[in-house]
Amino acid sequence: MATTMNDLAKKLNISIATVSRALSGKEHTVSEETRMAIFEAVKKYGYRKRKRIGKSVAFIIDKDSFALSSQFYASIISGIEEELIRQKCYFHFNSVGKEKFALDKINLNFNDLAGVVMVGVYHDDFVLKLKQTEIPMVLLDYYIPTEDIPTVLVDNVDGILKACKYLASCGHKRVAYLSGDSVETSAQERLYGYQRAQVMYRFDSDPNLIARDCKSRIDEGFRAMSYLLTIKSLPTAVLTYNDLIAIGAMDAIKQHGLSIPKDISIIGFDDIRMASEVNPTLTTVHVPKRTMGIMAVRRLLQIVKGNQDDGQKVLIPTRLMIRNSTAEL
Repeated sequence: MATTMNDLAKKLNISIATVSRALSGKEHTVSEETRMAIFEAVKKYGYRKRKRIGKSVAFIIDKDSFALSSQFYASIISGIEEELIRQKCYFHFNSVGKEKFALDKINLNFNDLAGVVMVGVYHDDFVLKLKQTEIPMVLLDYYIPTEDIPTVLVDNVDGILKACKYLASCGHKRVAYLSGDSVETSAQERLYGYQRAQVMYRFDSDPNLIARDCKSRIDEGFRAMSYLLTIKSLPTAVLTYNDLIAIGAMDAIKQHGLSIPKDISIIGFDDIRMASEVNPTLTTVHVPKRTMGIMAVRRLLQIVKGNQDDGQKVLIPTRLMIRNSTAEL
């Protein structure tokens, strides 16, 4: 197998970003000693830069993530397609299940591929194998903390803090949280935001107020909320990992003969279309999903054009959409 930039970085114990800067003609950003070591390694191991042909961009989405949150990802896909058309790029859609996370199972024409946008939750090994091909890549709504891969993410912590600040301003102290699947980084970040808010706004720290590992489904929200409604001291407000879980929780609250928001206020996250269609309409953290797709494509094409990317996360800000599912105590 041909030597890649990733191979050179590992042999020299430096970042891929440093290797890329030196090889892309931006030596002034790399020390003379490191630059010389990189070019010596290039001669020794026979590295050749991959030639990229055409303007074809592959969009890969985890089939399971899309099935669970189709309304959320549909808006992201719309933004991706819109920007690719604007940039006169070809668009190749690939939906893969976790059992097929192998490069030879995906329909990618590597000779005509400018770059890849990956959306959803993946096995890290799959992403790292694709990274080793040196095809420009941007991750969207997913990241690997230990890798310097360009990423576009929702500012999950700030979004949760905005929701909690609003609940605190309404007088709520006993605030429950229905958390997402703990394997997802977004779920980890939103739970962290809630835990920070517990301290900042002096919410009750009762462990019974947190339901963990809810899948992104309405029935999961119903199940988790039904359990919360059995505890001795009920919450006055409920915050959820996403809107689907919130909608299921609303069904459970109604079935138990309680009123929203008179008895319990509830806030979702994402602002999918259903959030404005349920009764009462759902207060939620709005995620600019179309903008995320546009930003991912723009970042990818900048890398394709040879502009250096340090692999840092780009955080997309959120805003709170106040509707009818919340009220003051």
